[in-house]
Amino acid sequence: MKTPPVPTVVEKVTGNVVVETAATVVAALAGGPLAAMLPVLGKSLASERQKARVEQYLVDVSATLNAHETLLRELSDAQYKLINEAVLASLQTTQSEKLQILRVAVQNALHMKDVEPQEAILLSRIIRDISPEEAAFVVKNYSYKGVHVFATSPEAPAQEGILRVEPGSRDSLSVSGLLSLGVLTPGEPTWDAPSVLNFSGIVGKVIALLGGINA
Repeated sequence: MKTPPVPTVVEKVTGNVVVETAATVVAALAGGPLAAMLPVLGKSLASERQKARVEQYLVDVSATLNAHETLLRELSDAQYKLINEAVLASLQTTQSEKLQILRVAVQNALHMKDVEPQEAILLSRIIRDISPEEAAFVVKNYSYKGVHVFATSPEAPAQEGILRVEPGSRDSLSVSGLLSLGVLTPGEPTWDAPSVLNFSGIVGKVIALLGGINA
């Protein structure tokens, strides 16, 4: 009788992906739901590139997790969710830069023992939807006290510790995206100073997840 294969560490942790049969899994999932409904889409070169990217991601993540088996045995439910969501997000990610963010998130989540369940939910949404440019903006600028997109008064004097962002710039697009993710929040308006956006309380954990990326 043939001995059944031993589950990989990624399979044990995520409960969703089996790296040893990644070719089958990725063929079904890597192209996204549309590819599953329309098999003809799977014949595209883009689909083949996607399968190759996700397969490599799964191999890399499996190697990372296998190297930290002691930490795996001590995972909290919140850490488990972060790793699980990062792996699932890879199946819908077509950017190599975003896959690198998800690799870093898995590695850093192994060490984040102080994450609360509600924080894990918020962080999972953020790592799923944050773009590489938005992630780099956070890592580079989180030390500022706030962010000001100067819509009407570019000549106004700069405030100490406040990052000024020009409207219509690529940074302004990142600011808009981070607002929608809850990483940036509107500050209290004052009569003698422009409205400033603040980094939310979750940003410290976001940095802990994304800290290894290049800003």
